[in-house]
Amino acid sequence: MRQLILAVYFIFAGLITVSAQNPFEQDAILKSIRSQLPEGWTAEVRDKEKRIVFARMDSVWTKHVNHLAPNAKKPNAEERIASFKKEGKKVKSQLSYRLETRWSADAIRKAEEQNRKTFNQIAKLPAKYKIEALFDSIRSEKGGEYYTAKTEADKAQIKKYEDDKARLLRSVIAVPFLQTEKYSLFPDTSSGYEDATTDVYPEQASFEWFKVQTMVVDMCRLKKP
Repeated sequence: MRQLILAVYFIFAGLITVSAQNPFEQDAILKSIRSQLPEGWTAEVRDKEKRIVFARMDSVWTKHVNHLAPNAKKPNAEERIASFKKEGKKVKSQLSYRLETRWSADAIRKAEEQNRKTFNQIAKLPAKYKIEALFDSIRSEKGGEYYTAKTEADKAQIKKYEDDKARLLRSVIAVPFLQTEKYSLFPDTSSGYEDATTDVYPEQASFEWFKVQTMVVDMCRLKKP
């Protein structure tokens, strides 16, 4: 009998501990977000990965498309459902955020200052490796900075530049822009929403996904003085 009582005690104590560590119970902002999720959505804590996950309970269909293609044919409802089942895959509509203990304003300031120094170093690399004249404006039109070599010596300098740039980028500190009462949130993985290359069925799932994302951003956006 004593063993049974002890077993019940430890189970009960364990439940209390888990509940006490649940960010949705500890943090008023996260608790408020959970209470306003669309119907059919859940909020889950994954302790080992130190993440929170907002997910739609029902799966959705996704498939690769090009929404930016001109004159793209708009299929009717039956054709659309059939194409999803033939070409698509079932996934969960979800958003996850990595959790850290809330950063102080001073920690954020120091990280941002360090990042500014790093990006200033990156900006000086083309001059350091004497490749400014090799800047390729056409390749760089869609974003990024590209350099095109004219000689083998140019290739060597560009390689040094790219290696040095990659090294510096690895040192950039991820600074939170989402904060709750007790936590700093870092966007992690997400799926099951429509974008320029992805279509989702049912469409409502994508609308709900963006509603959850907007709610998190609006309620957790870092307010700077």
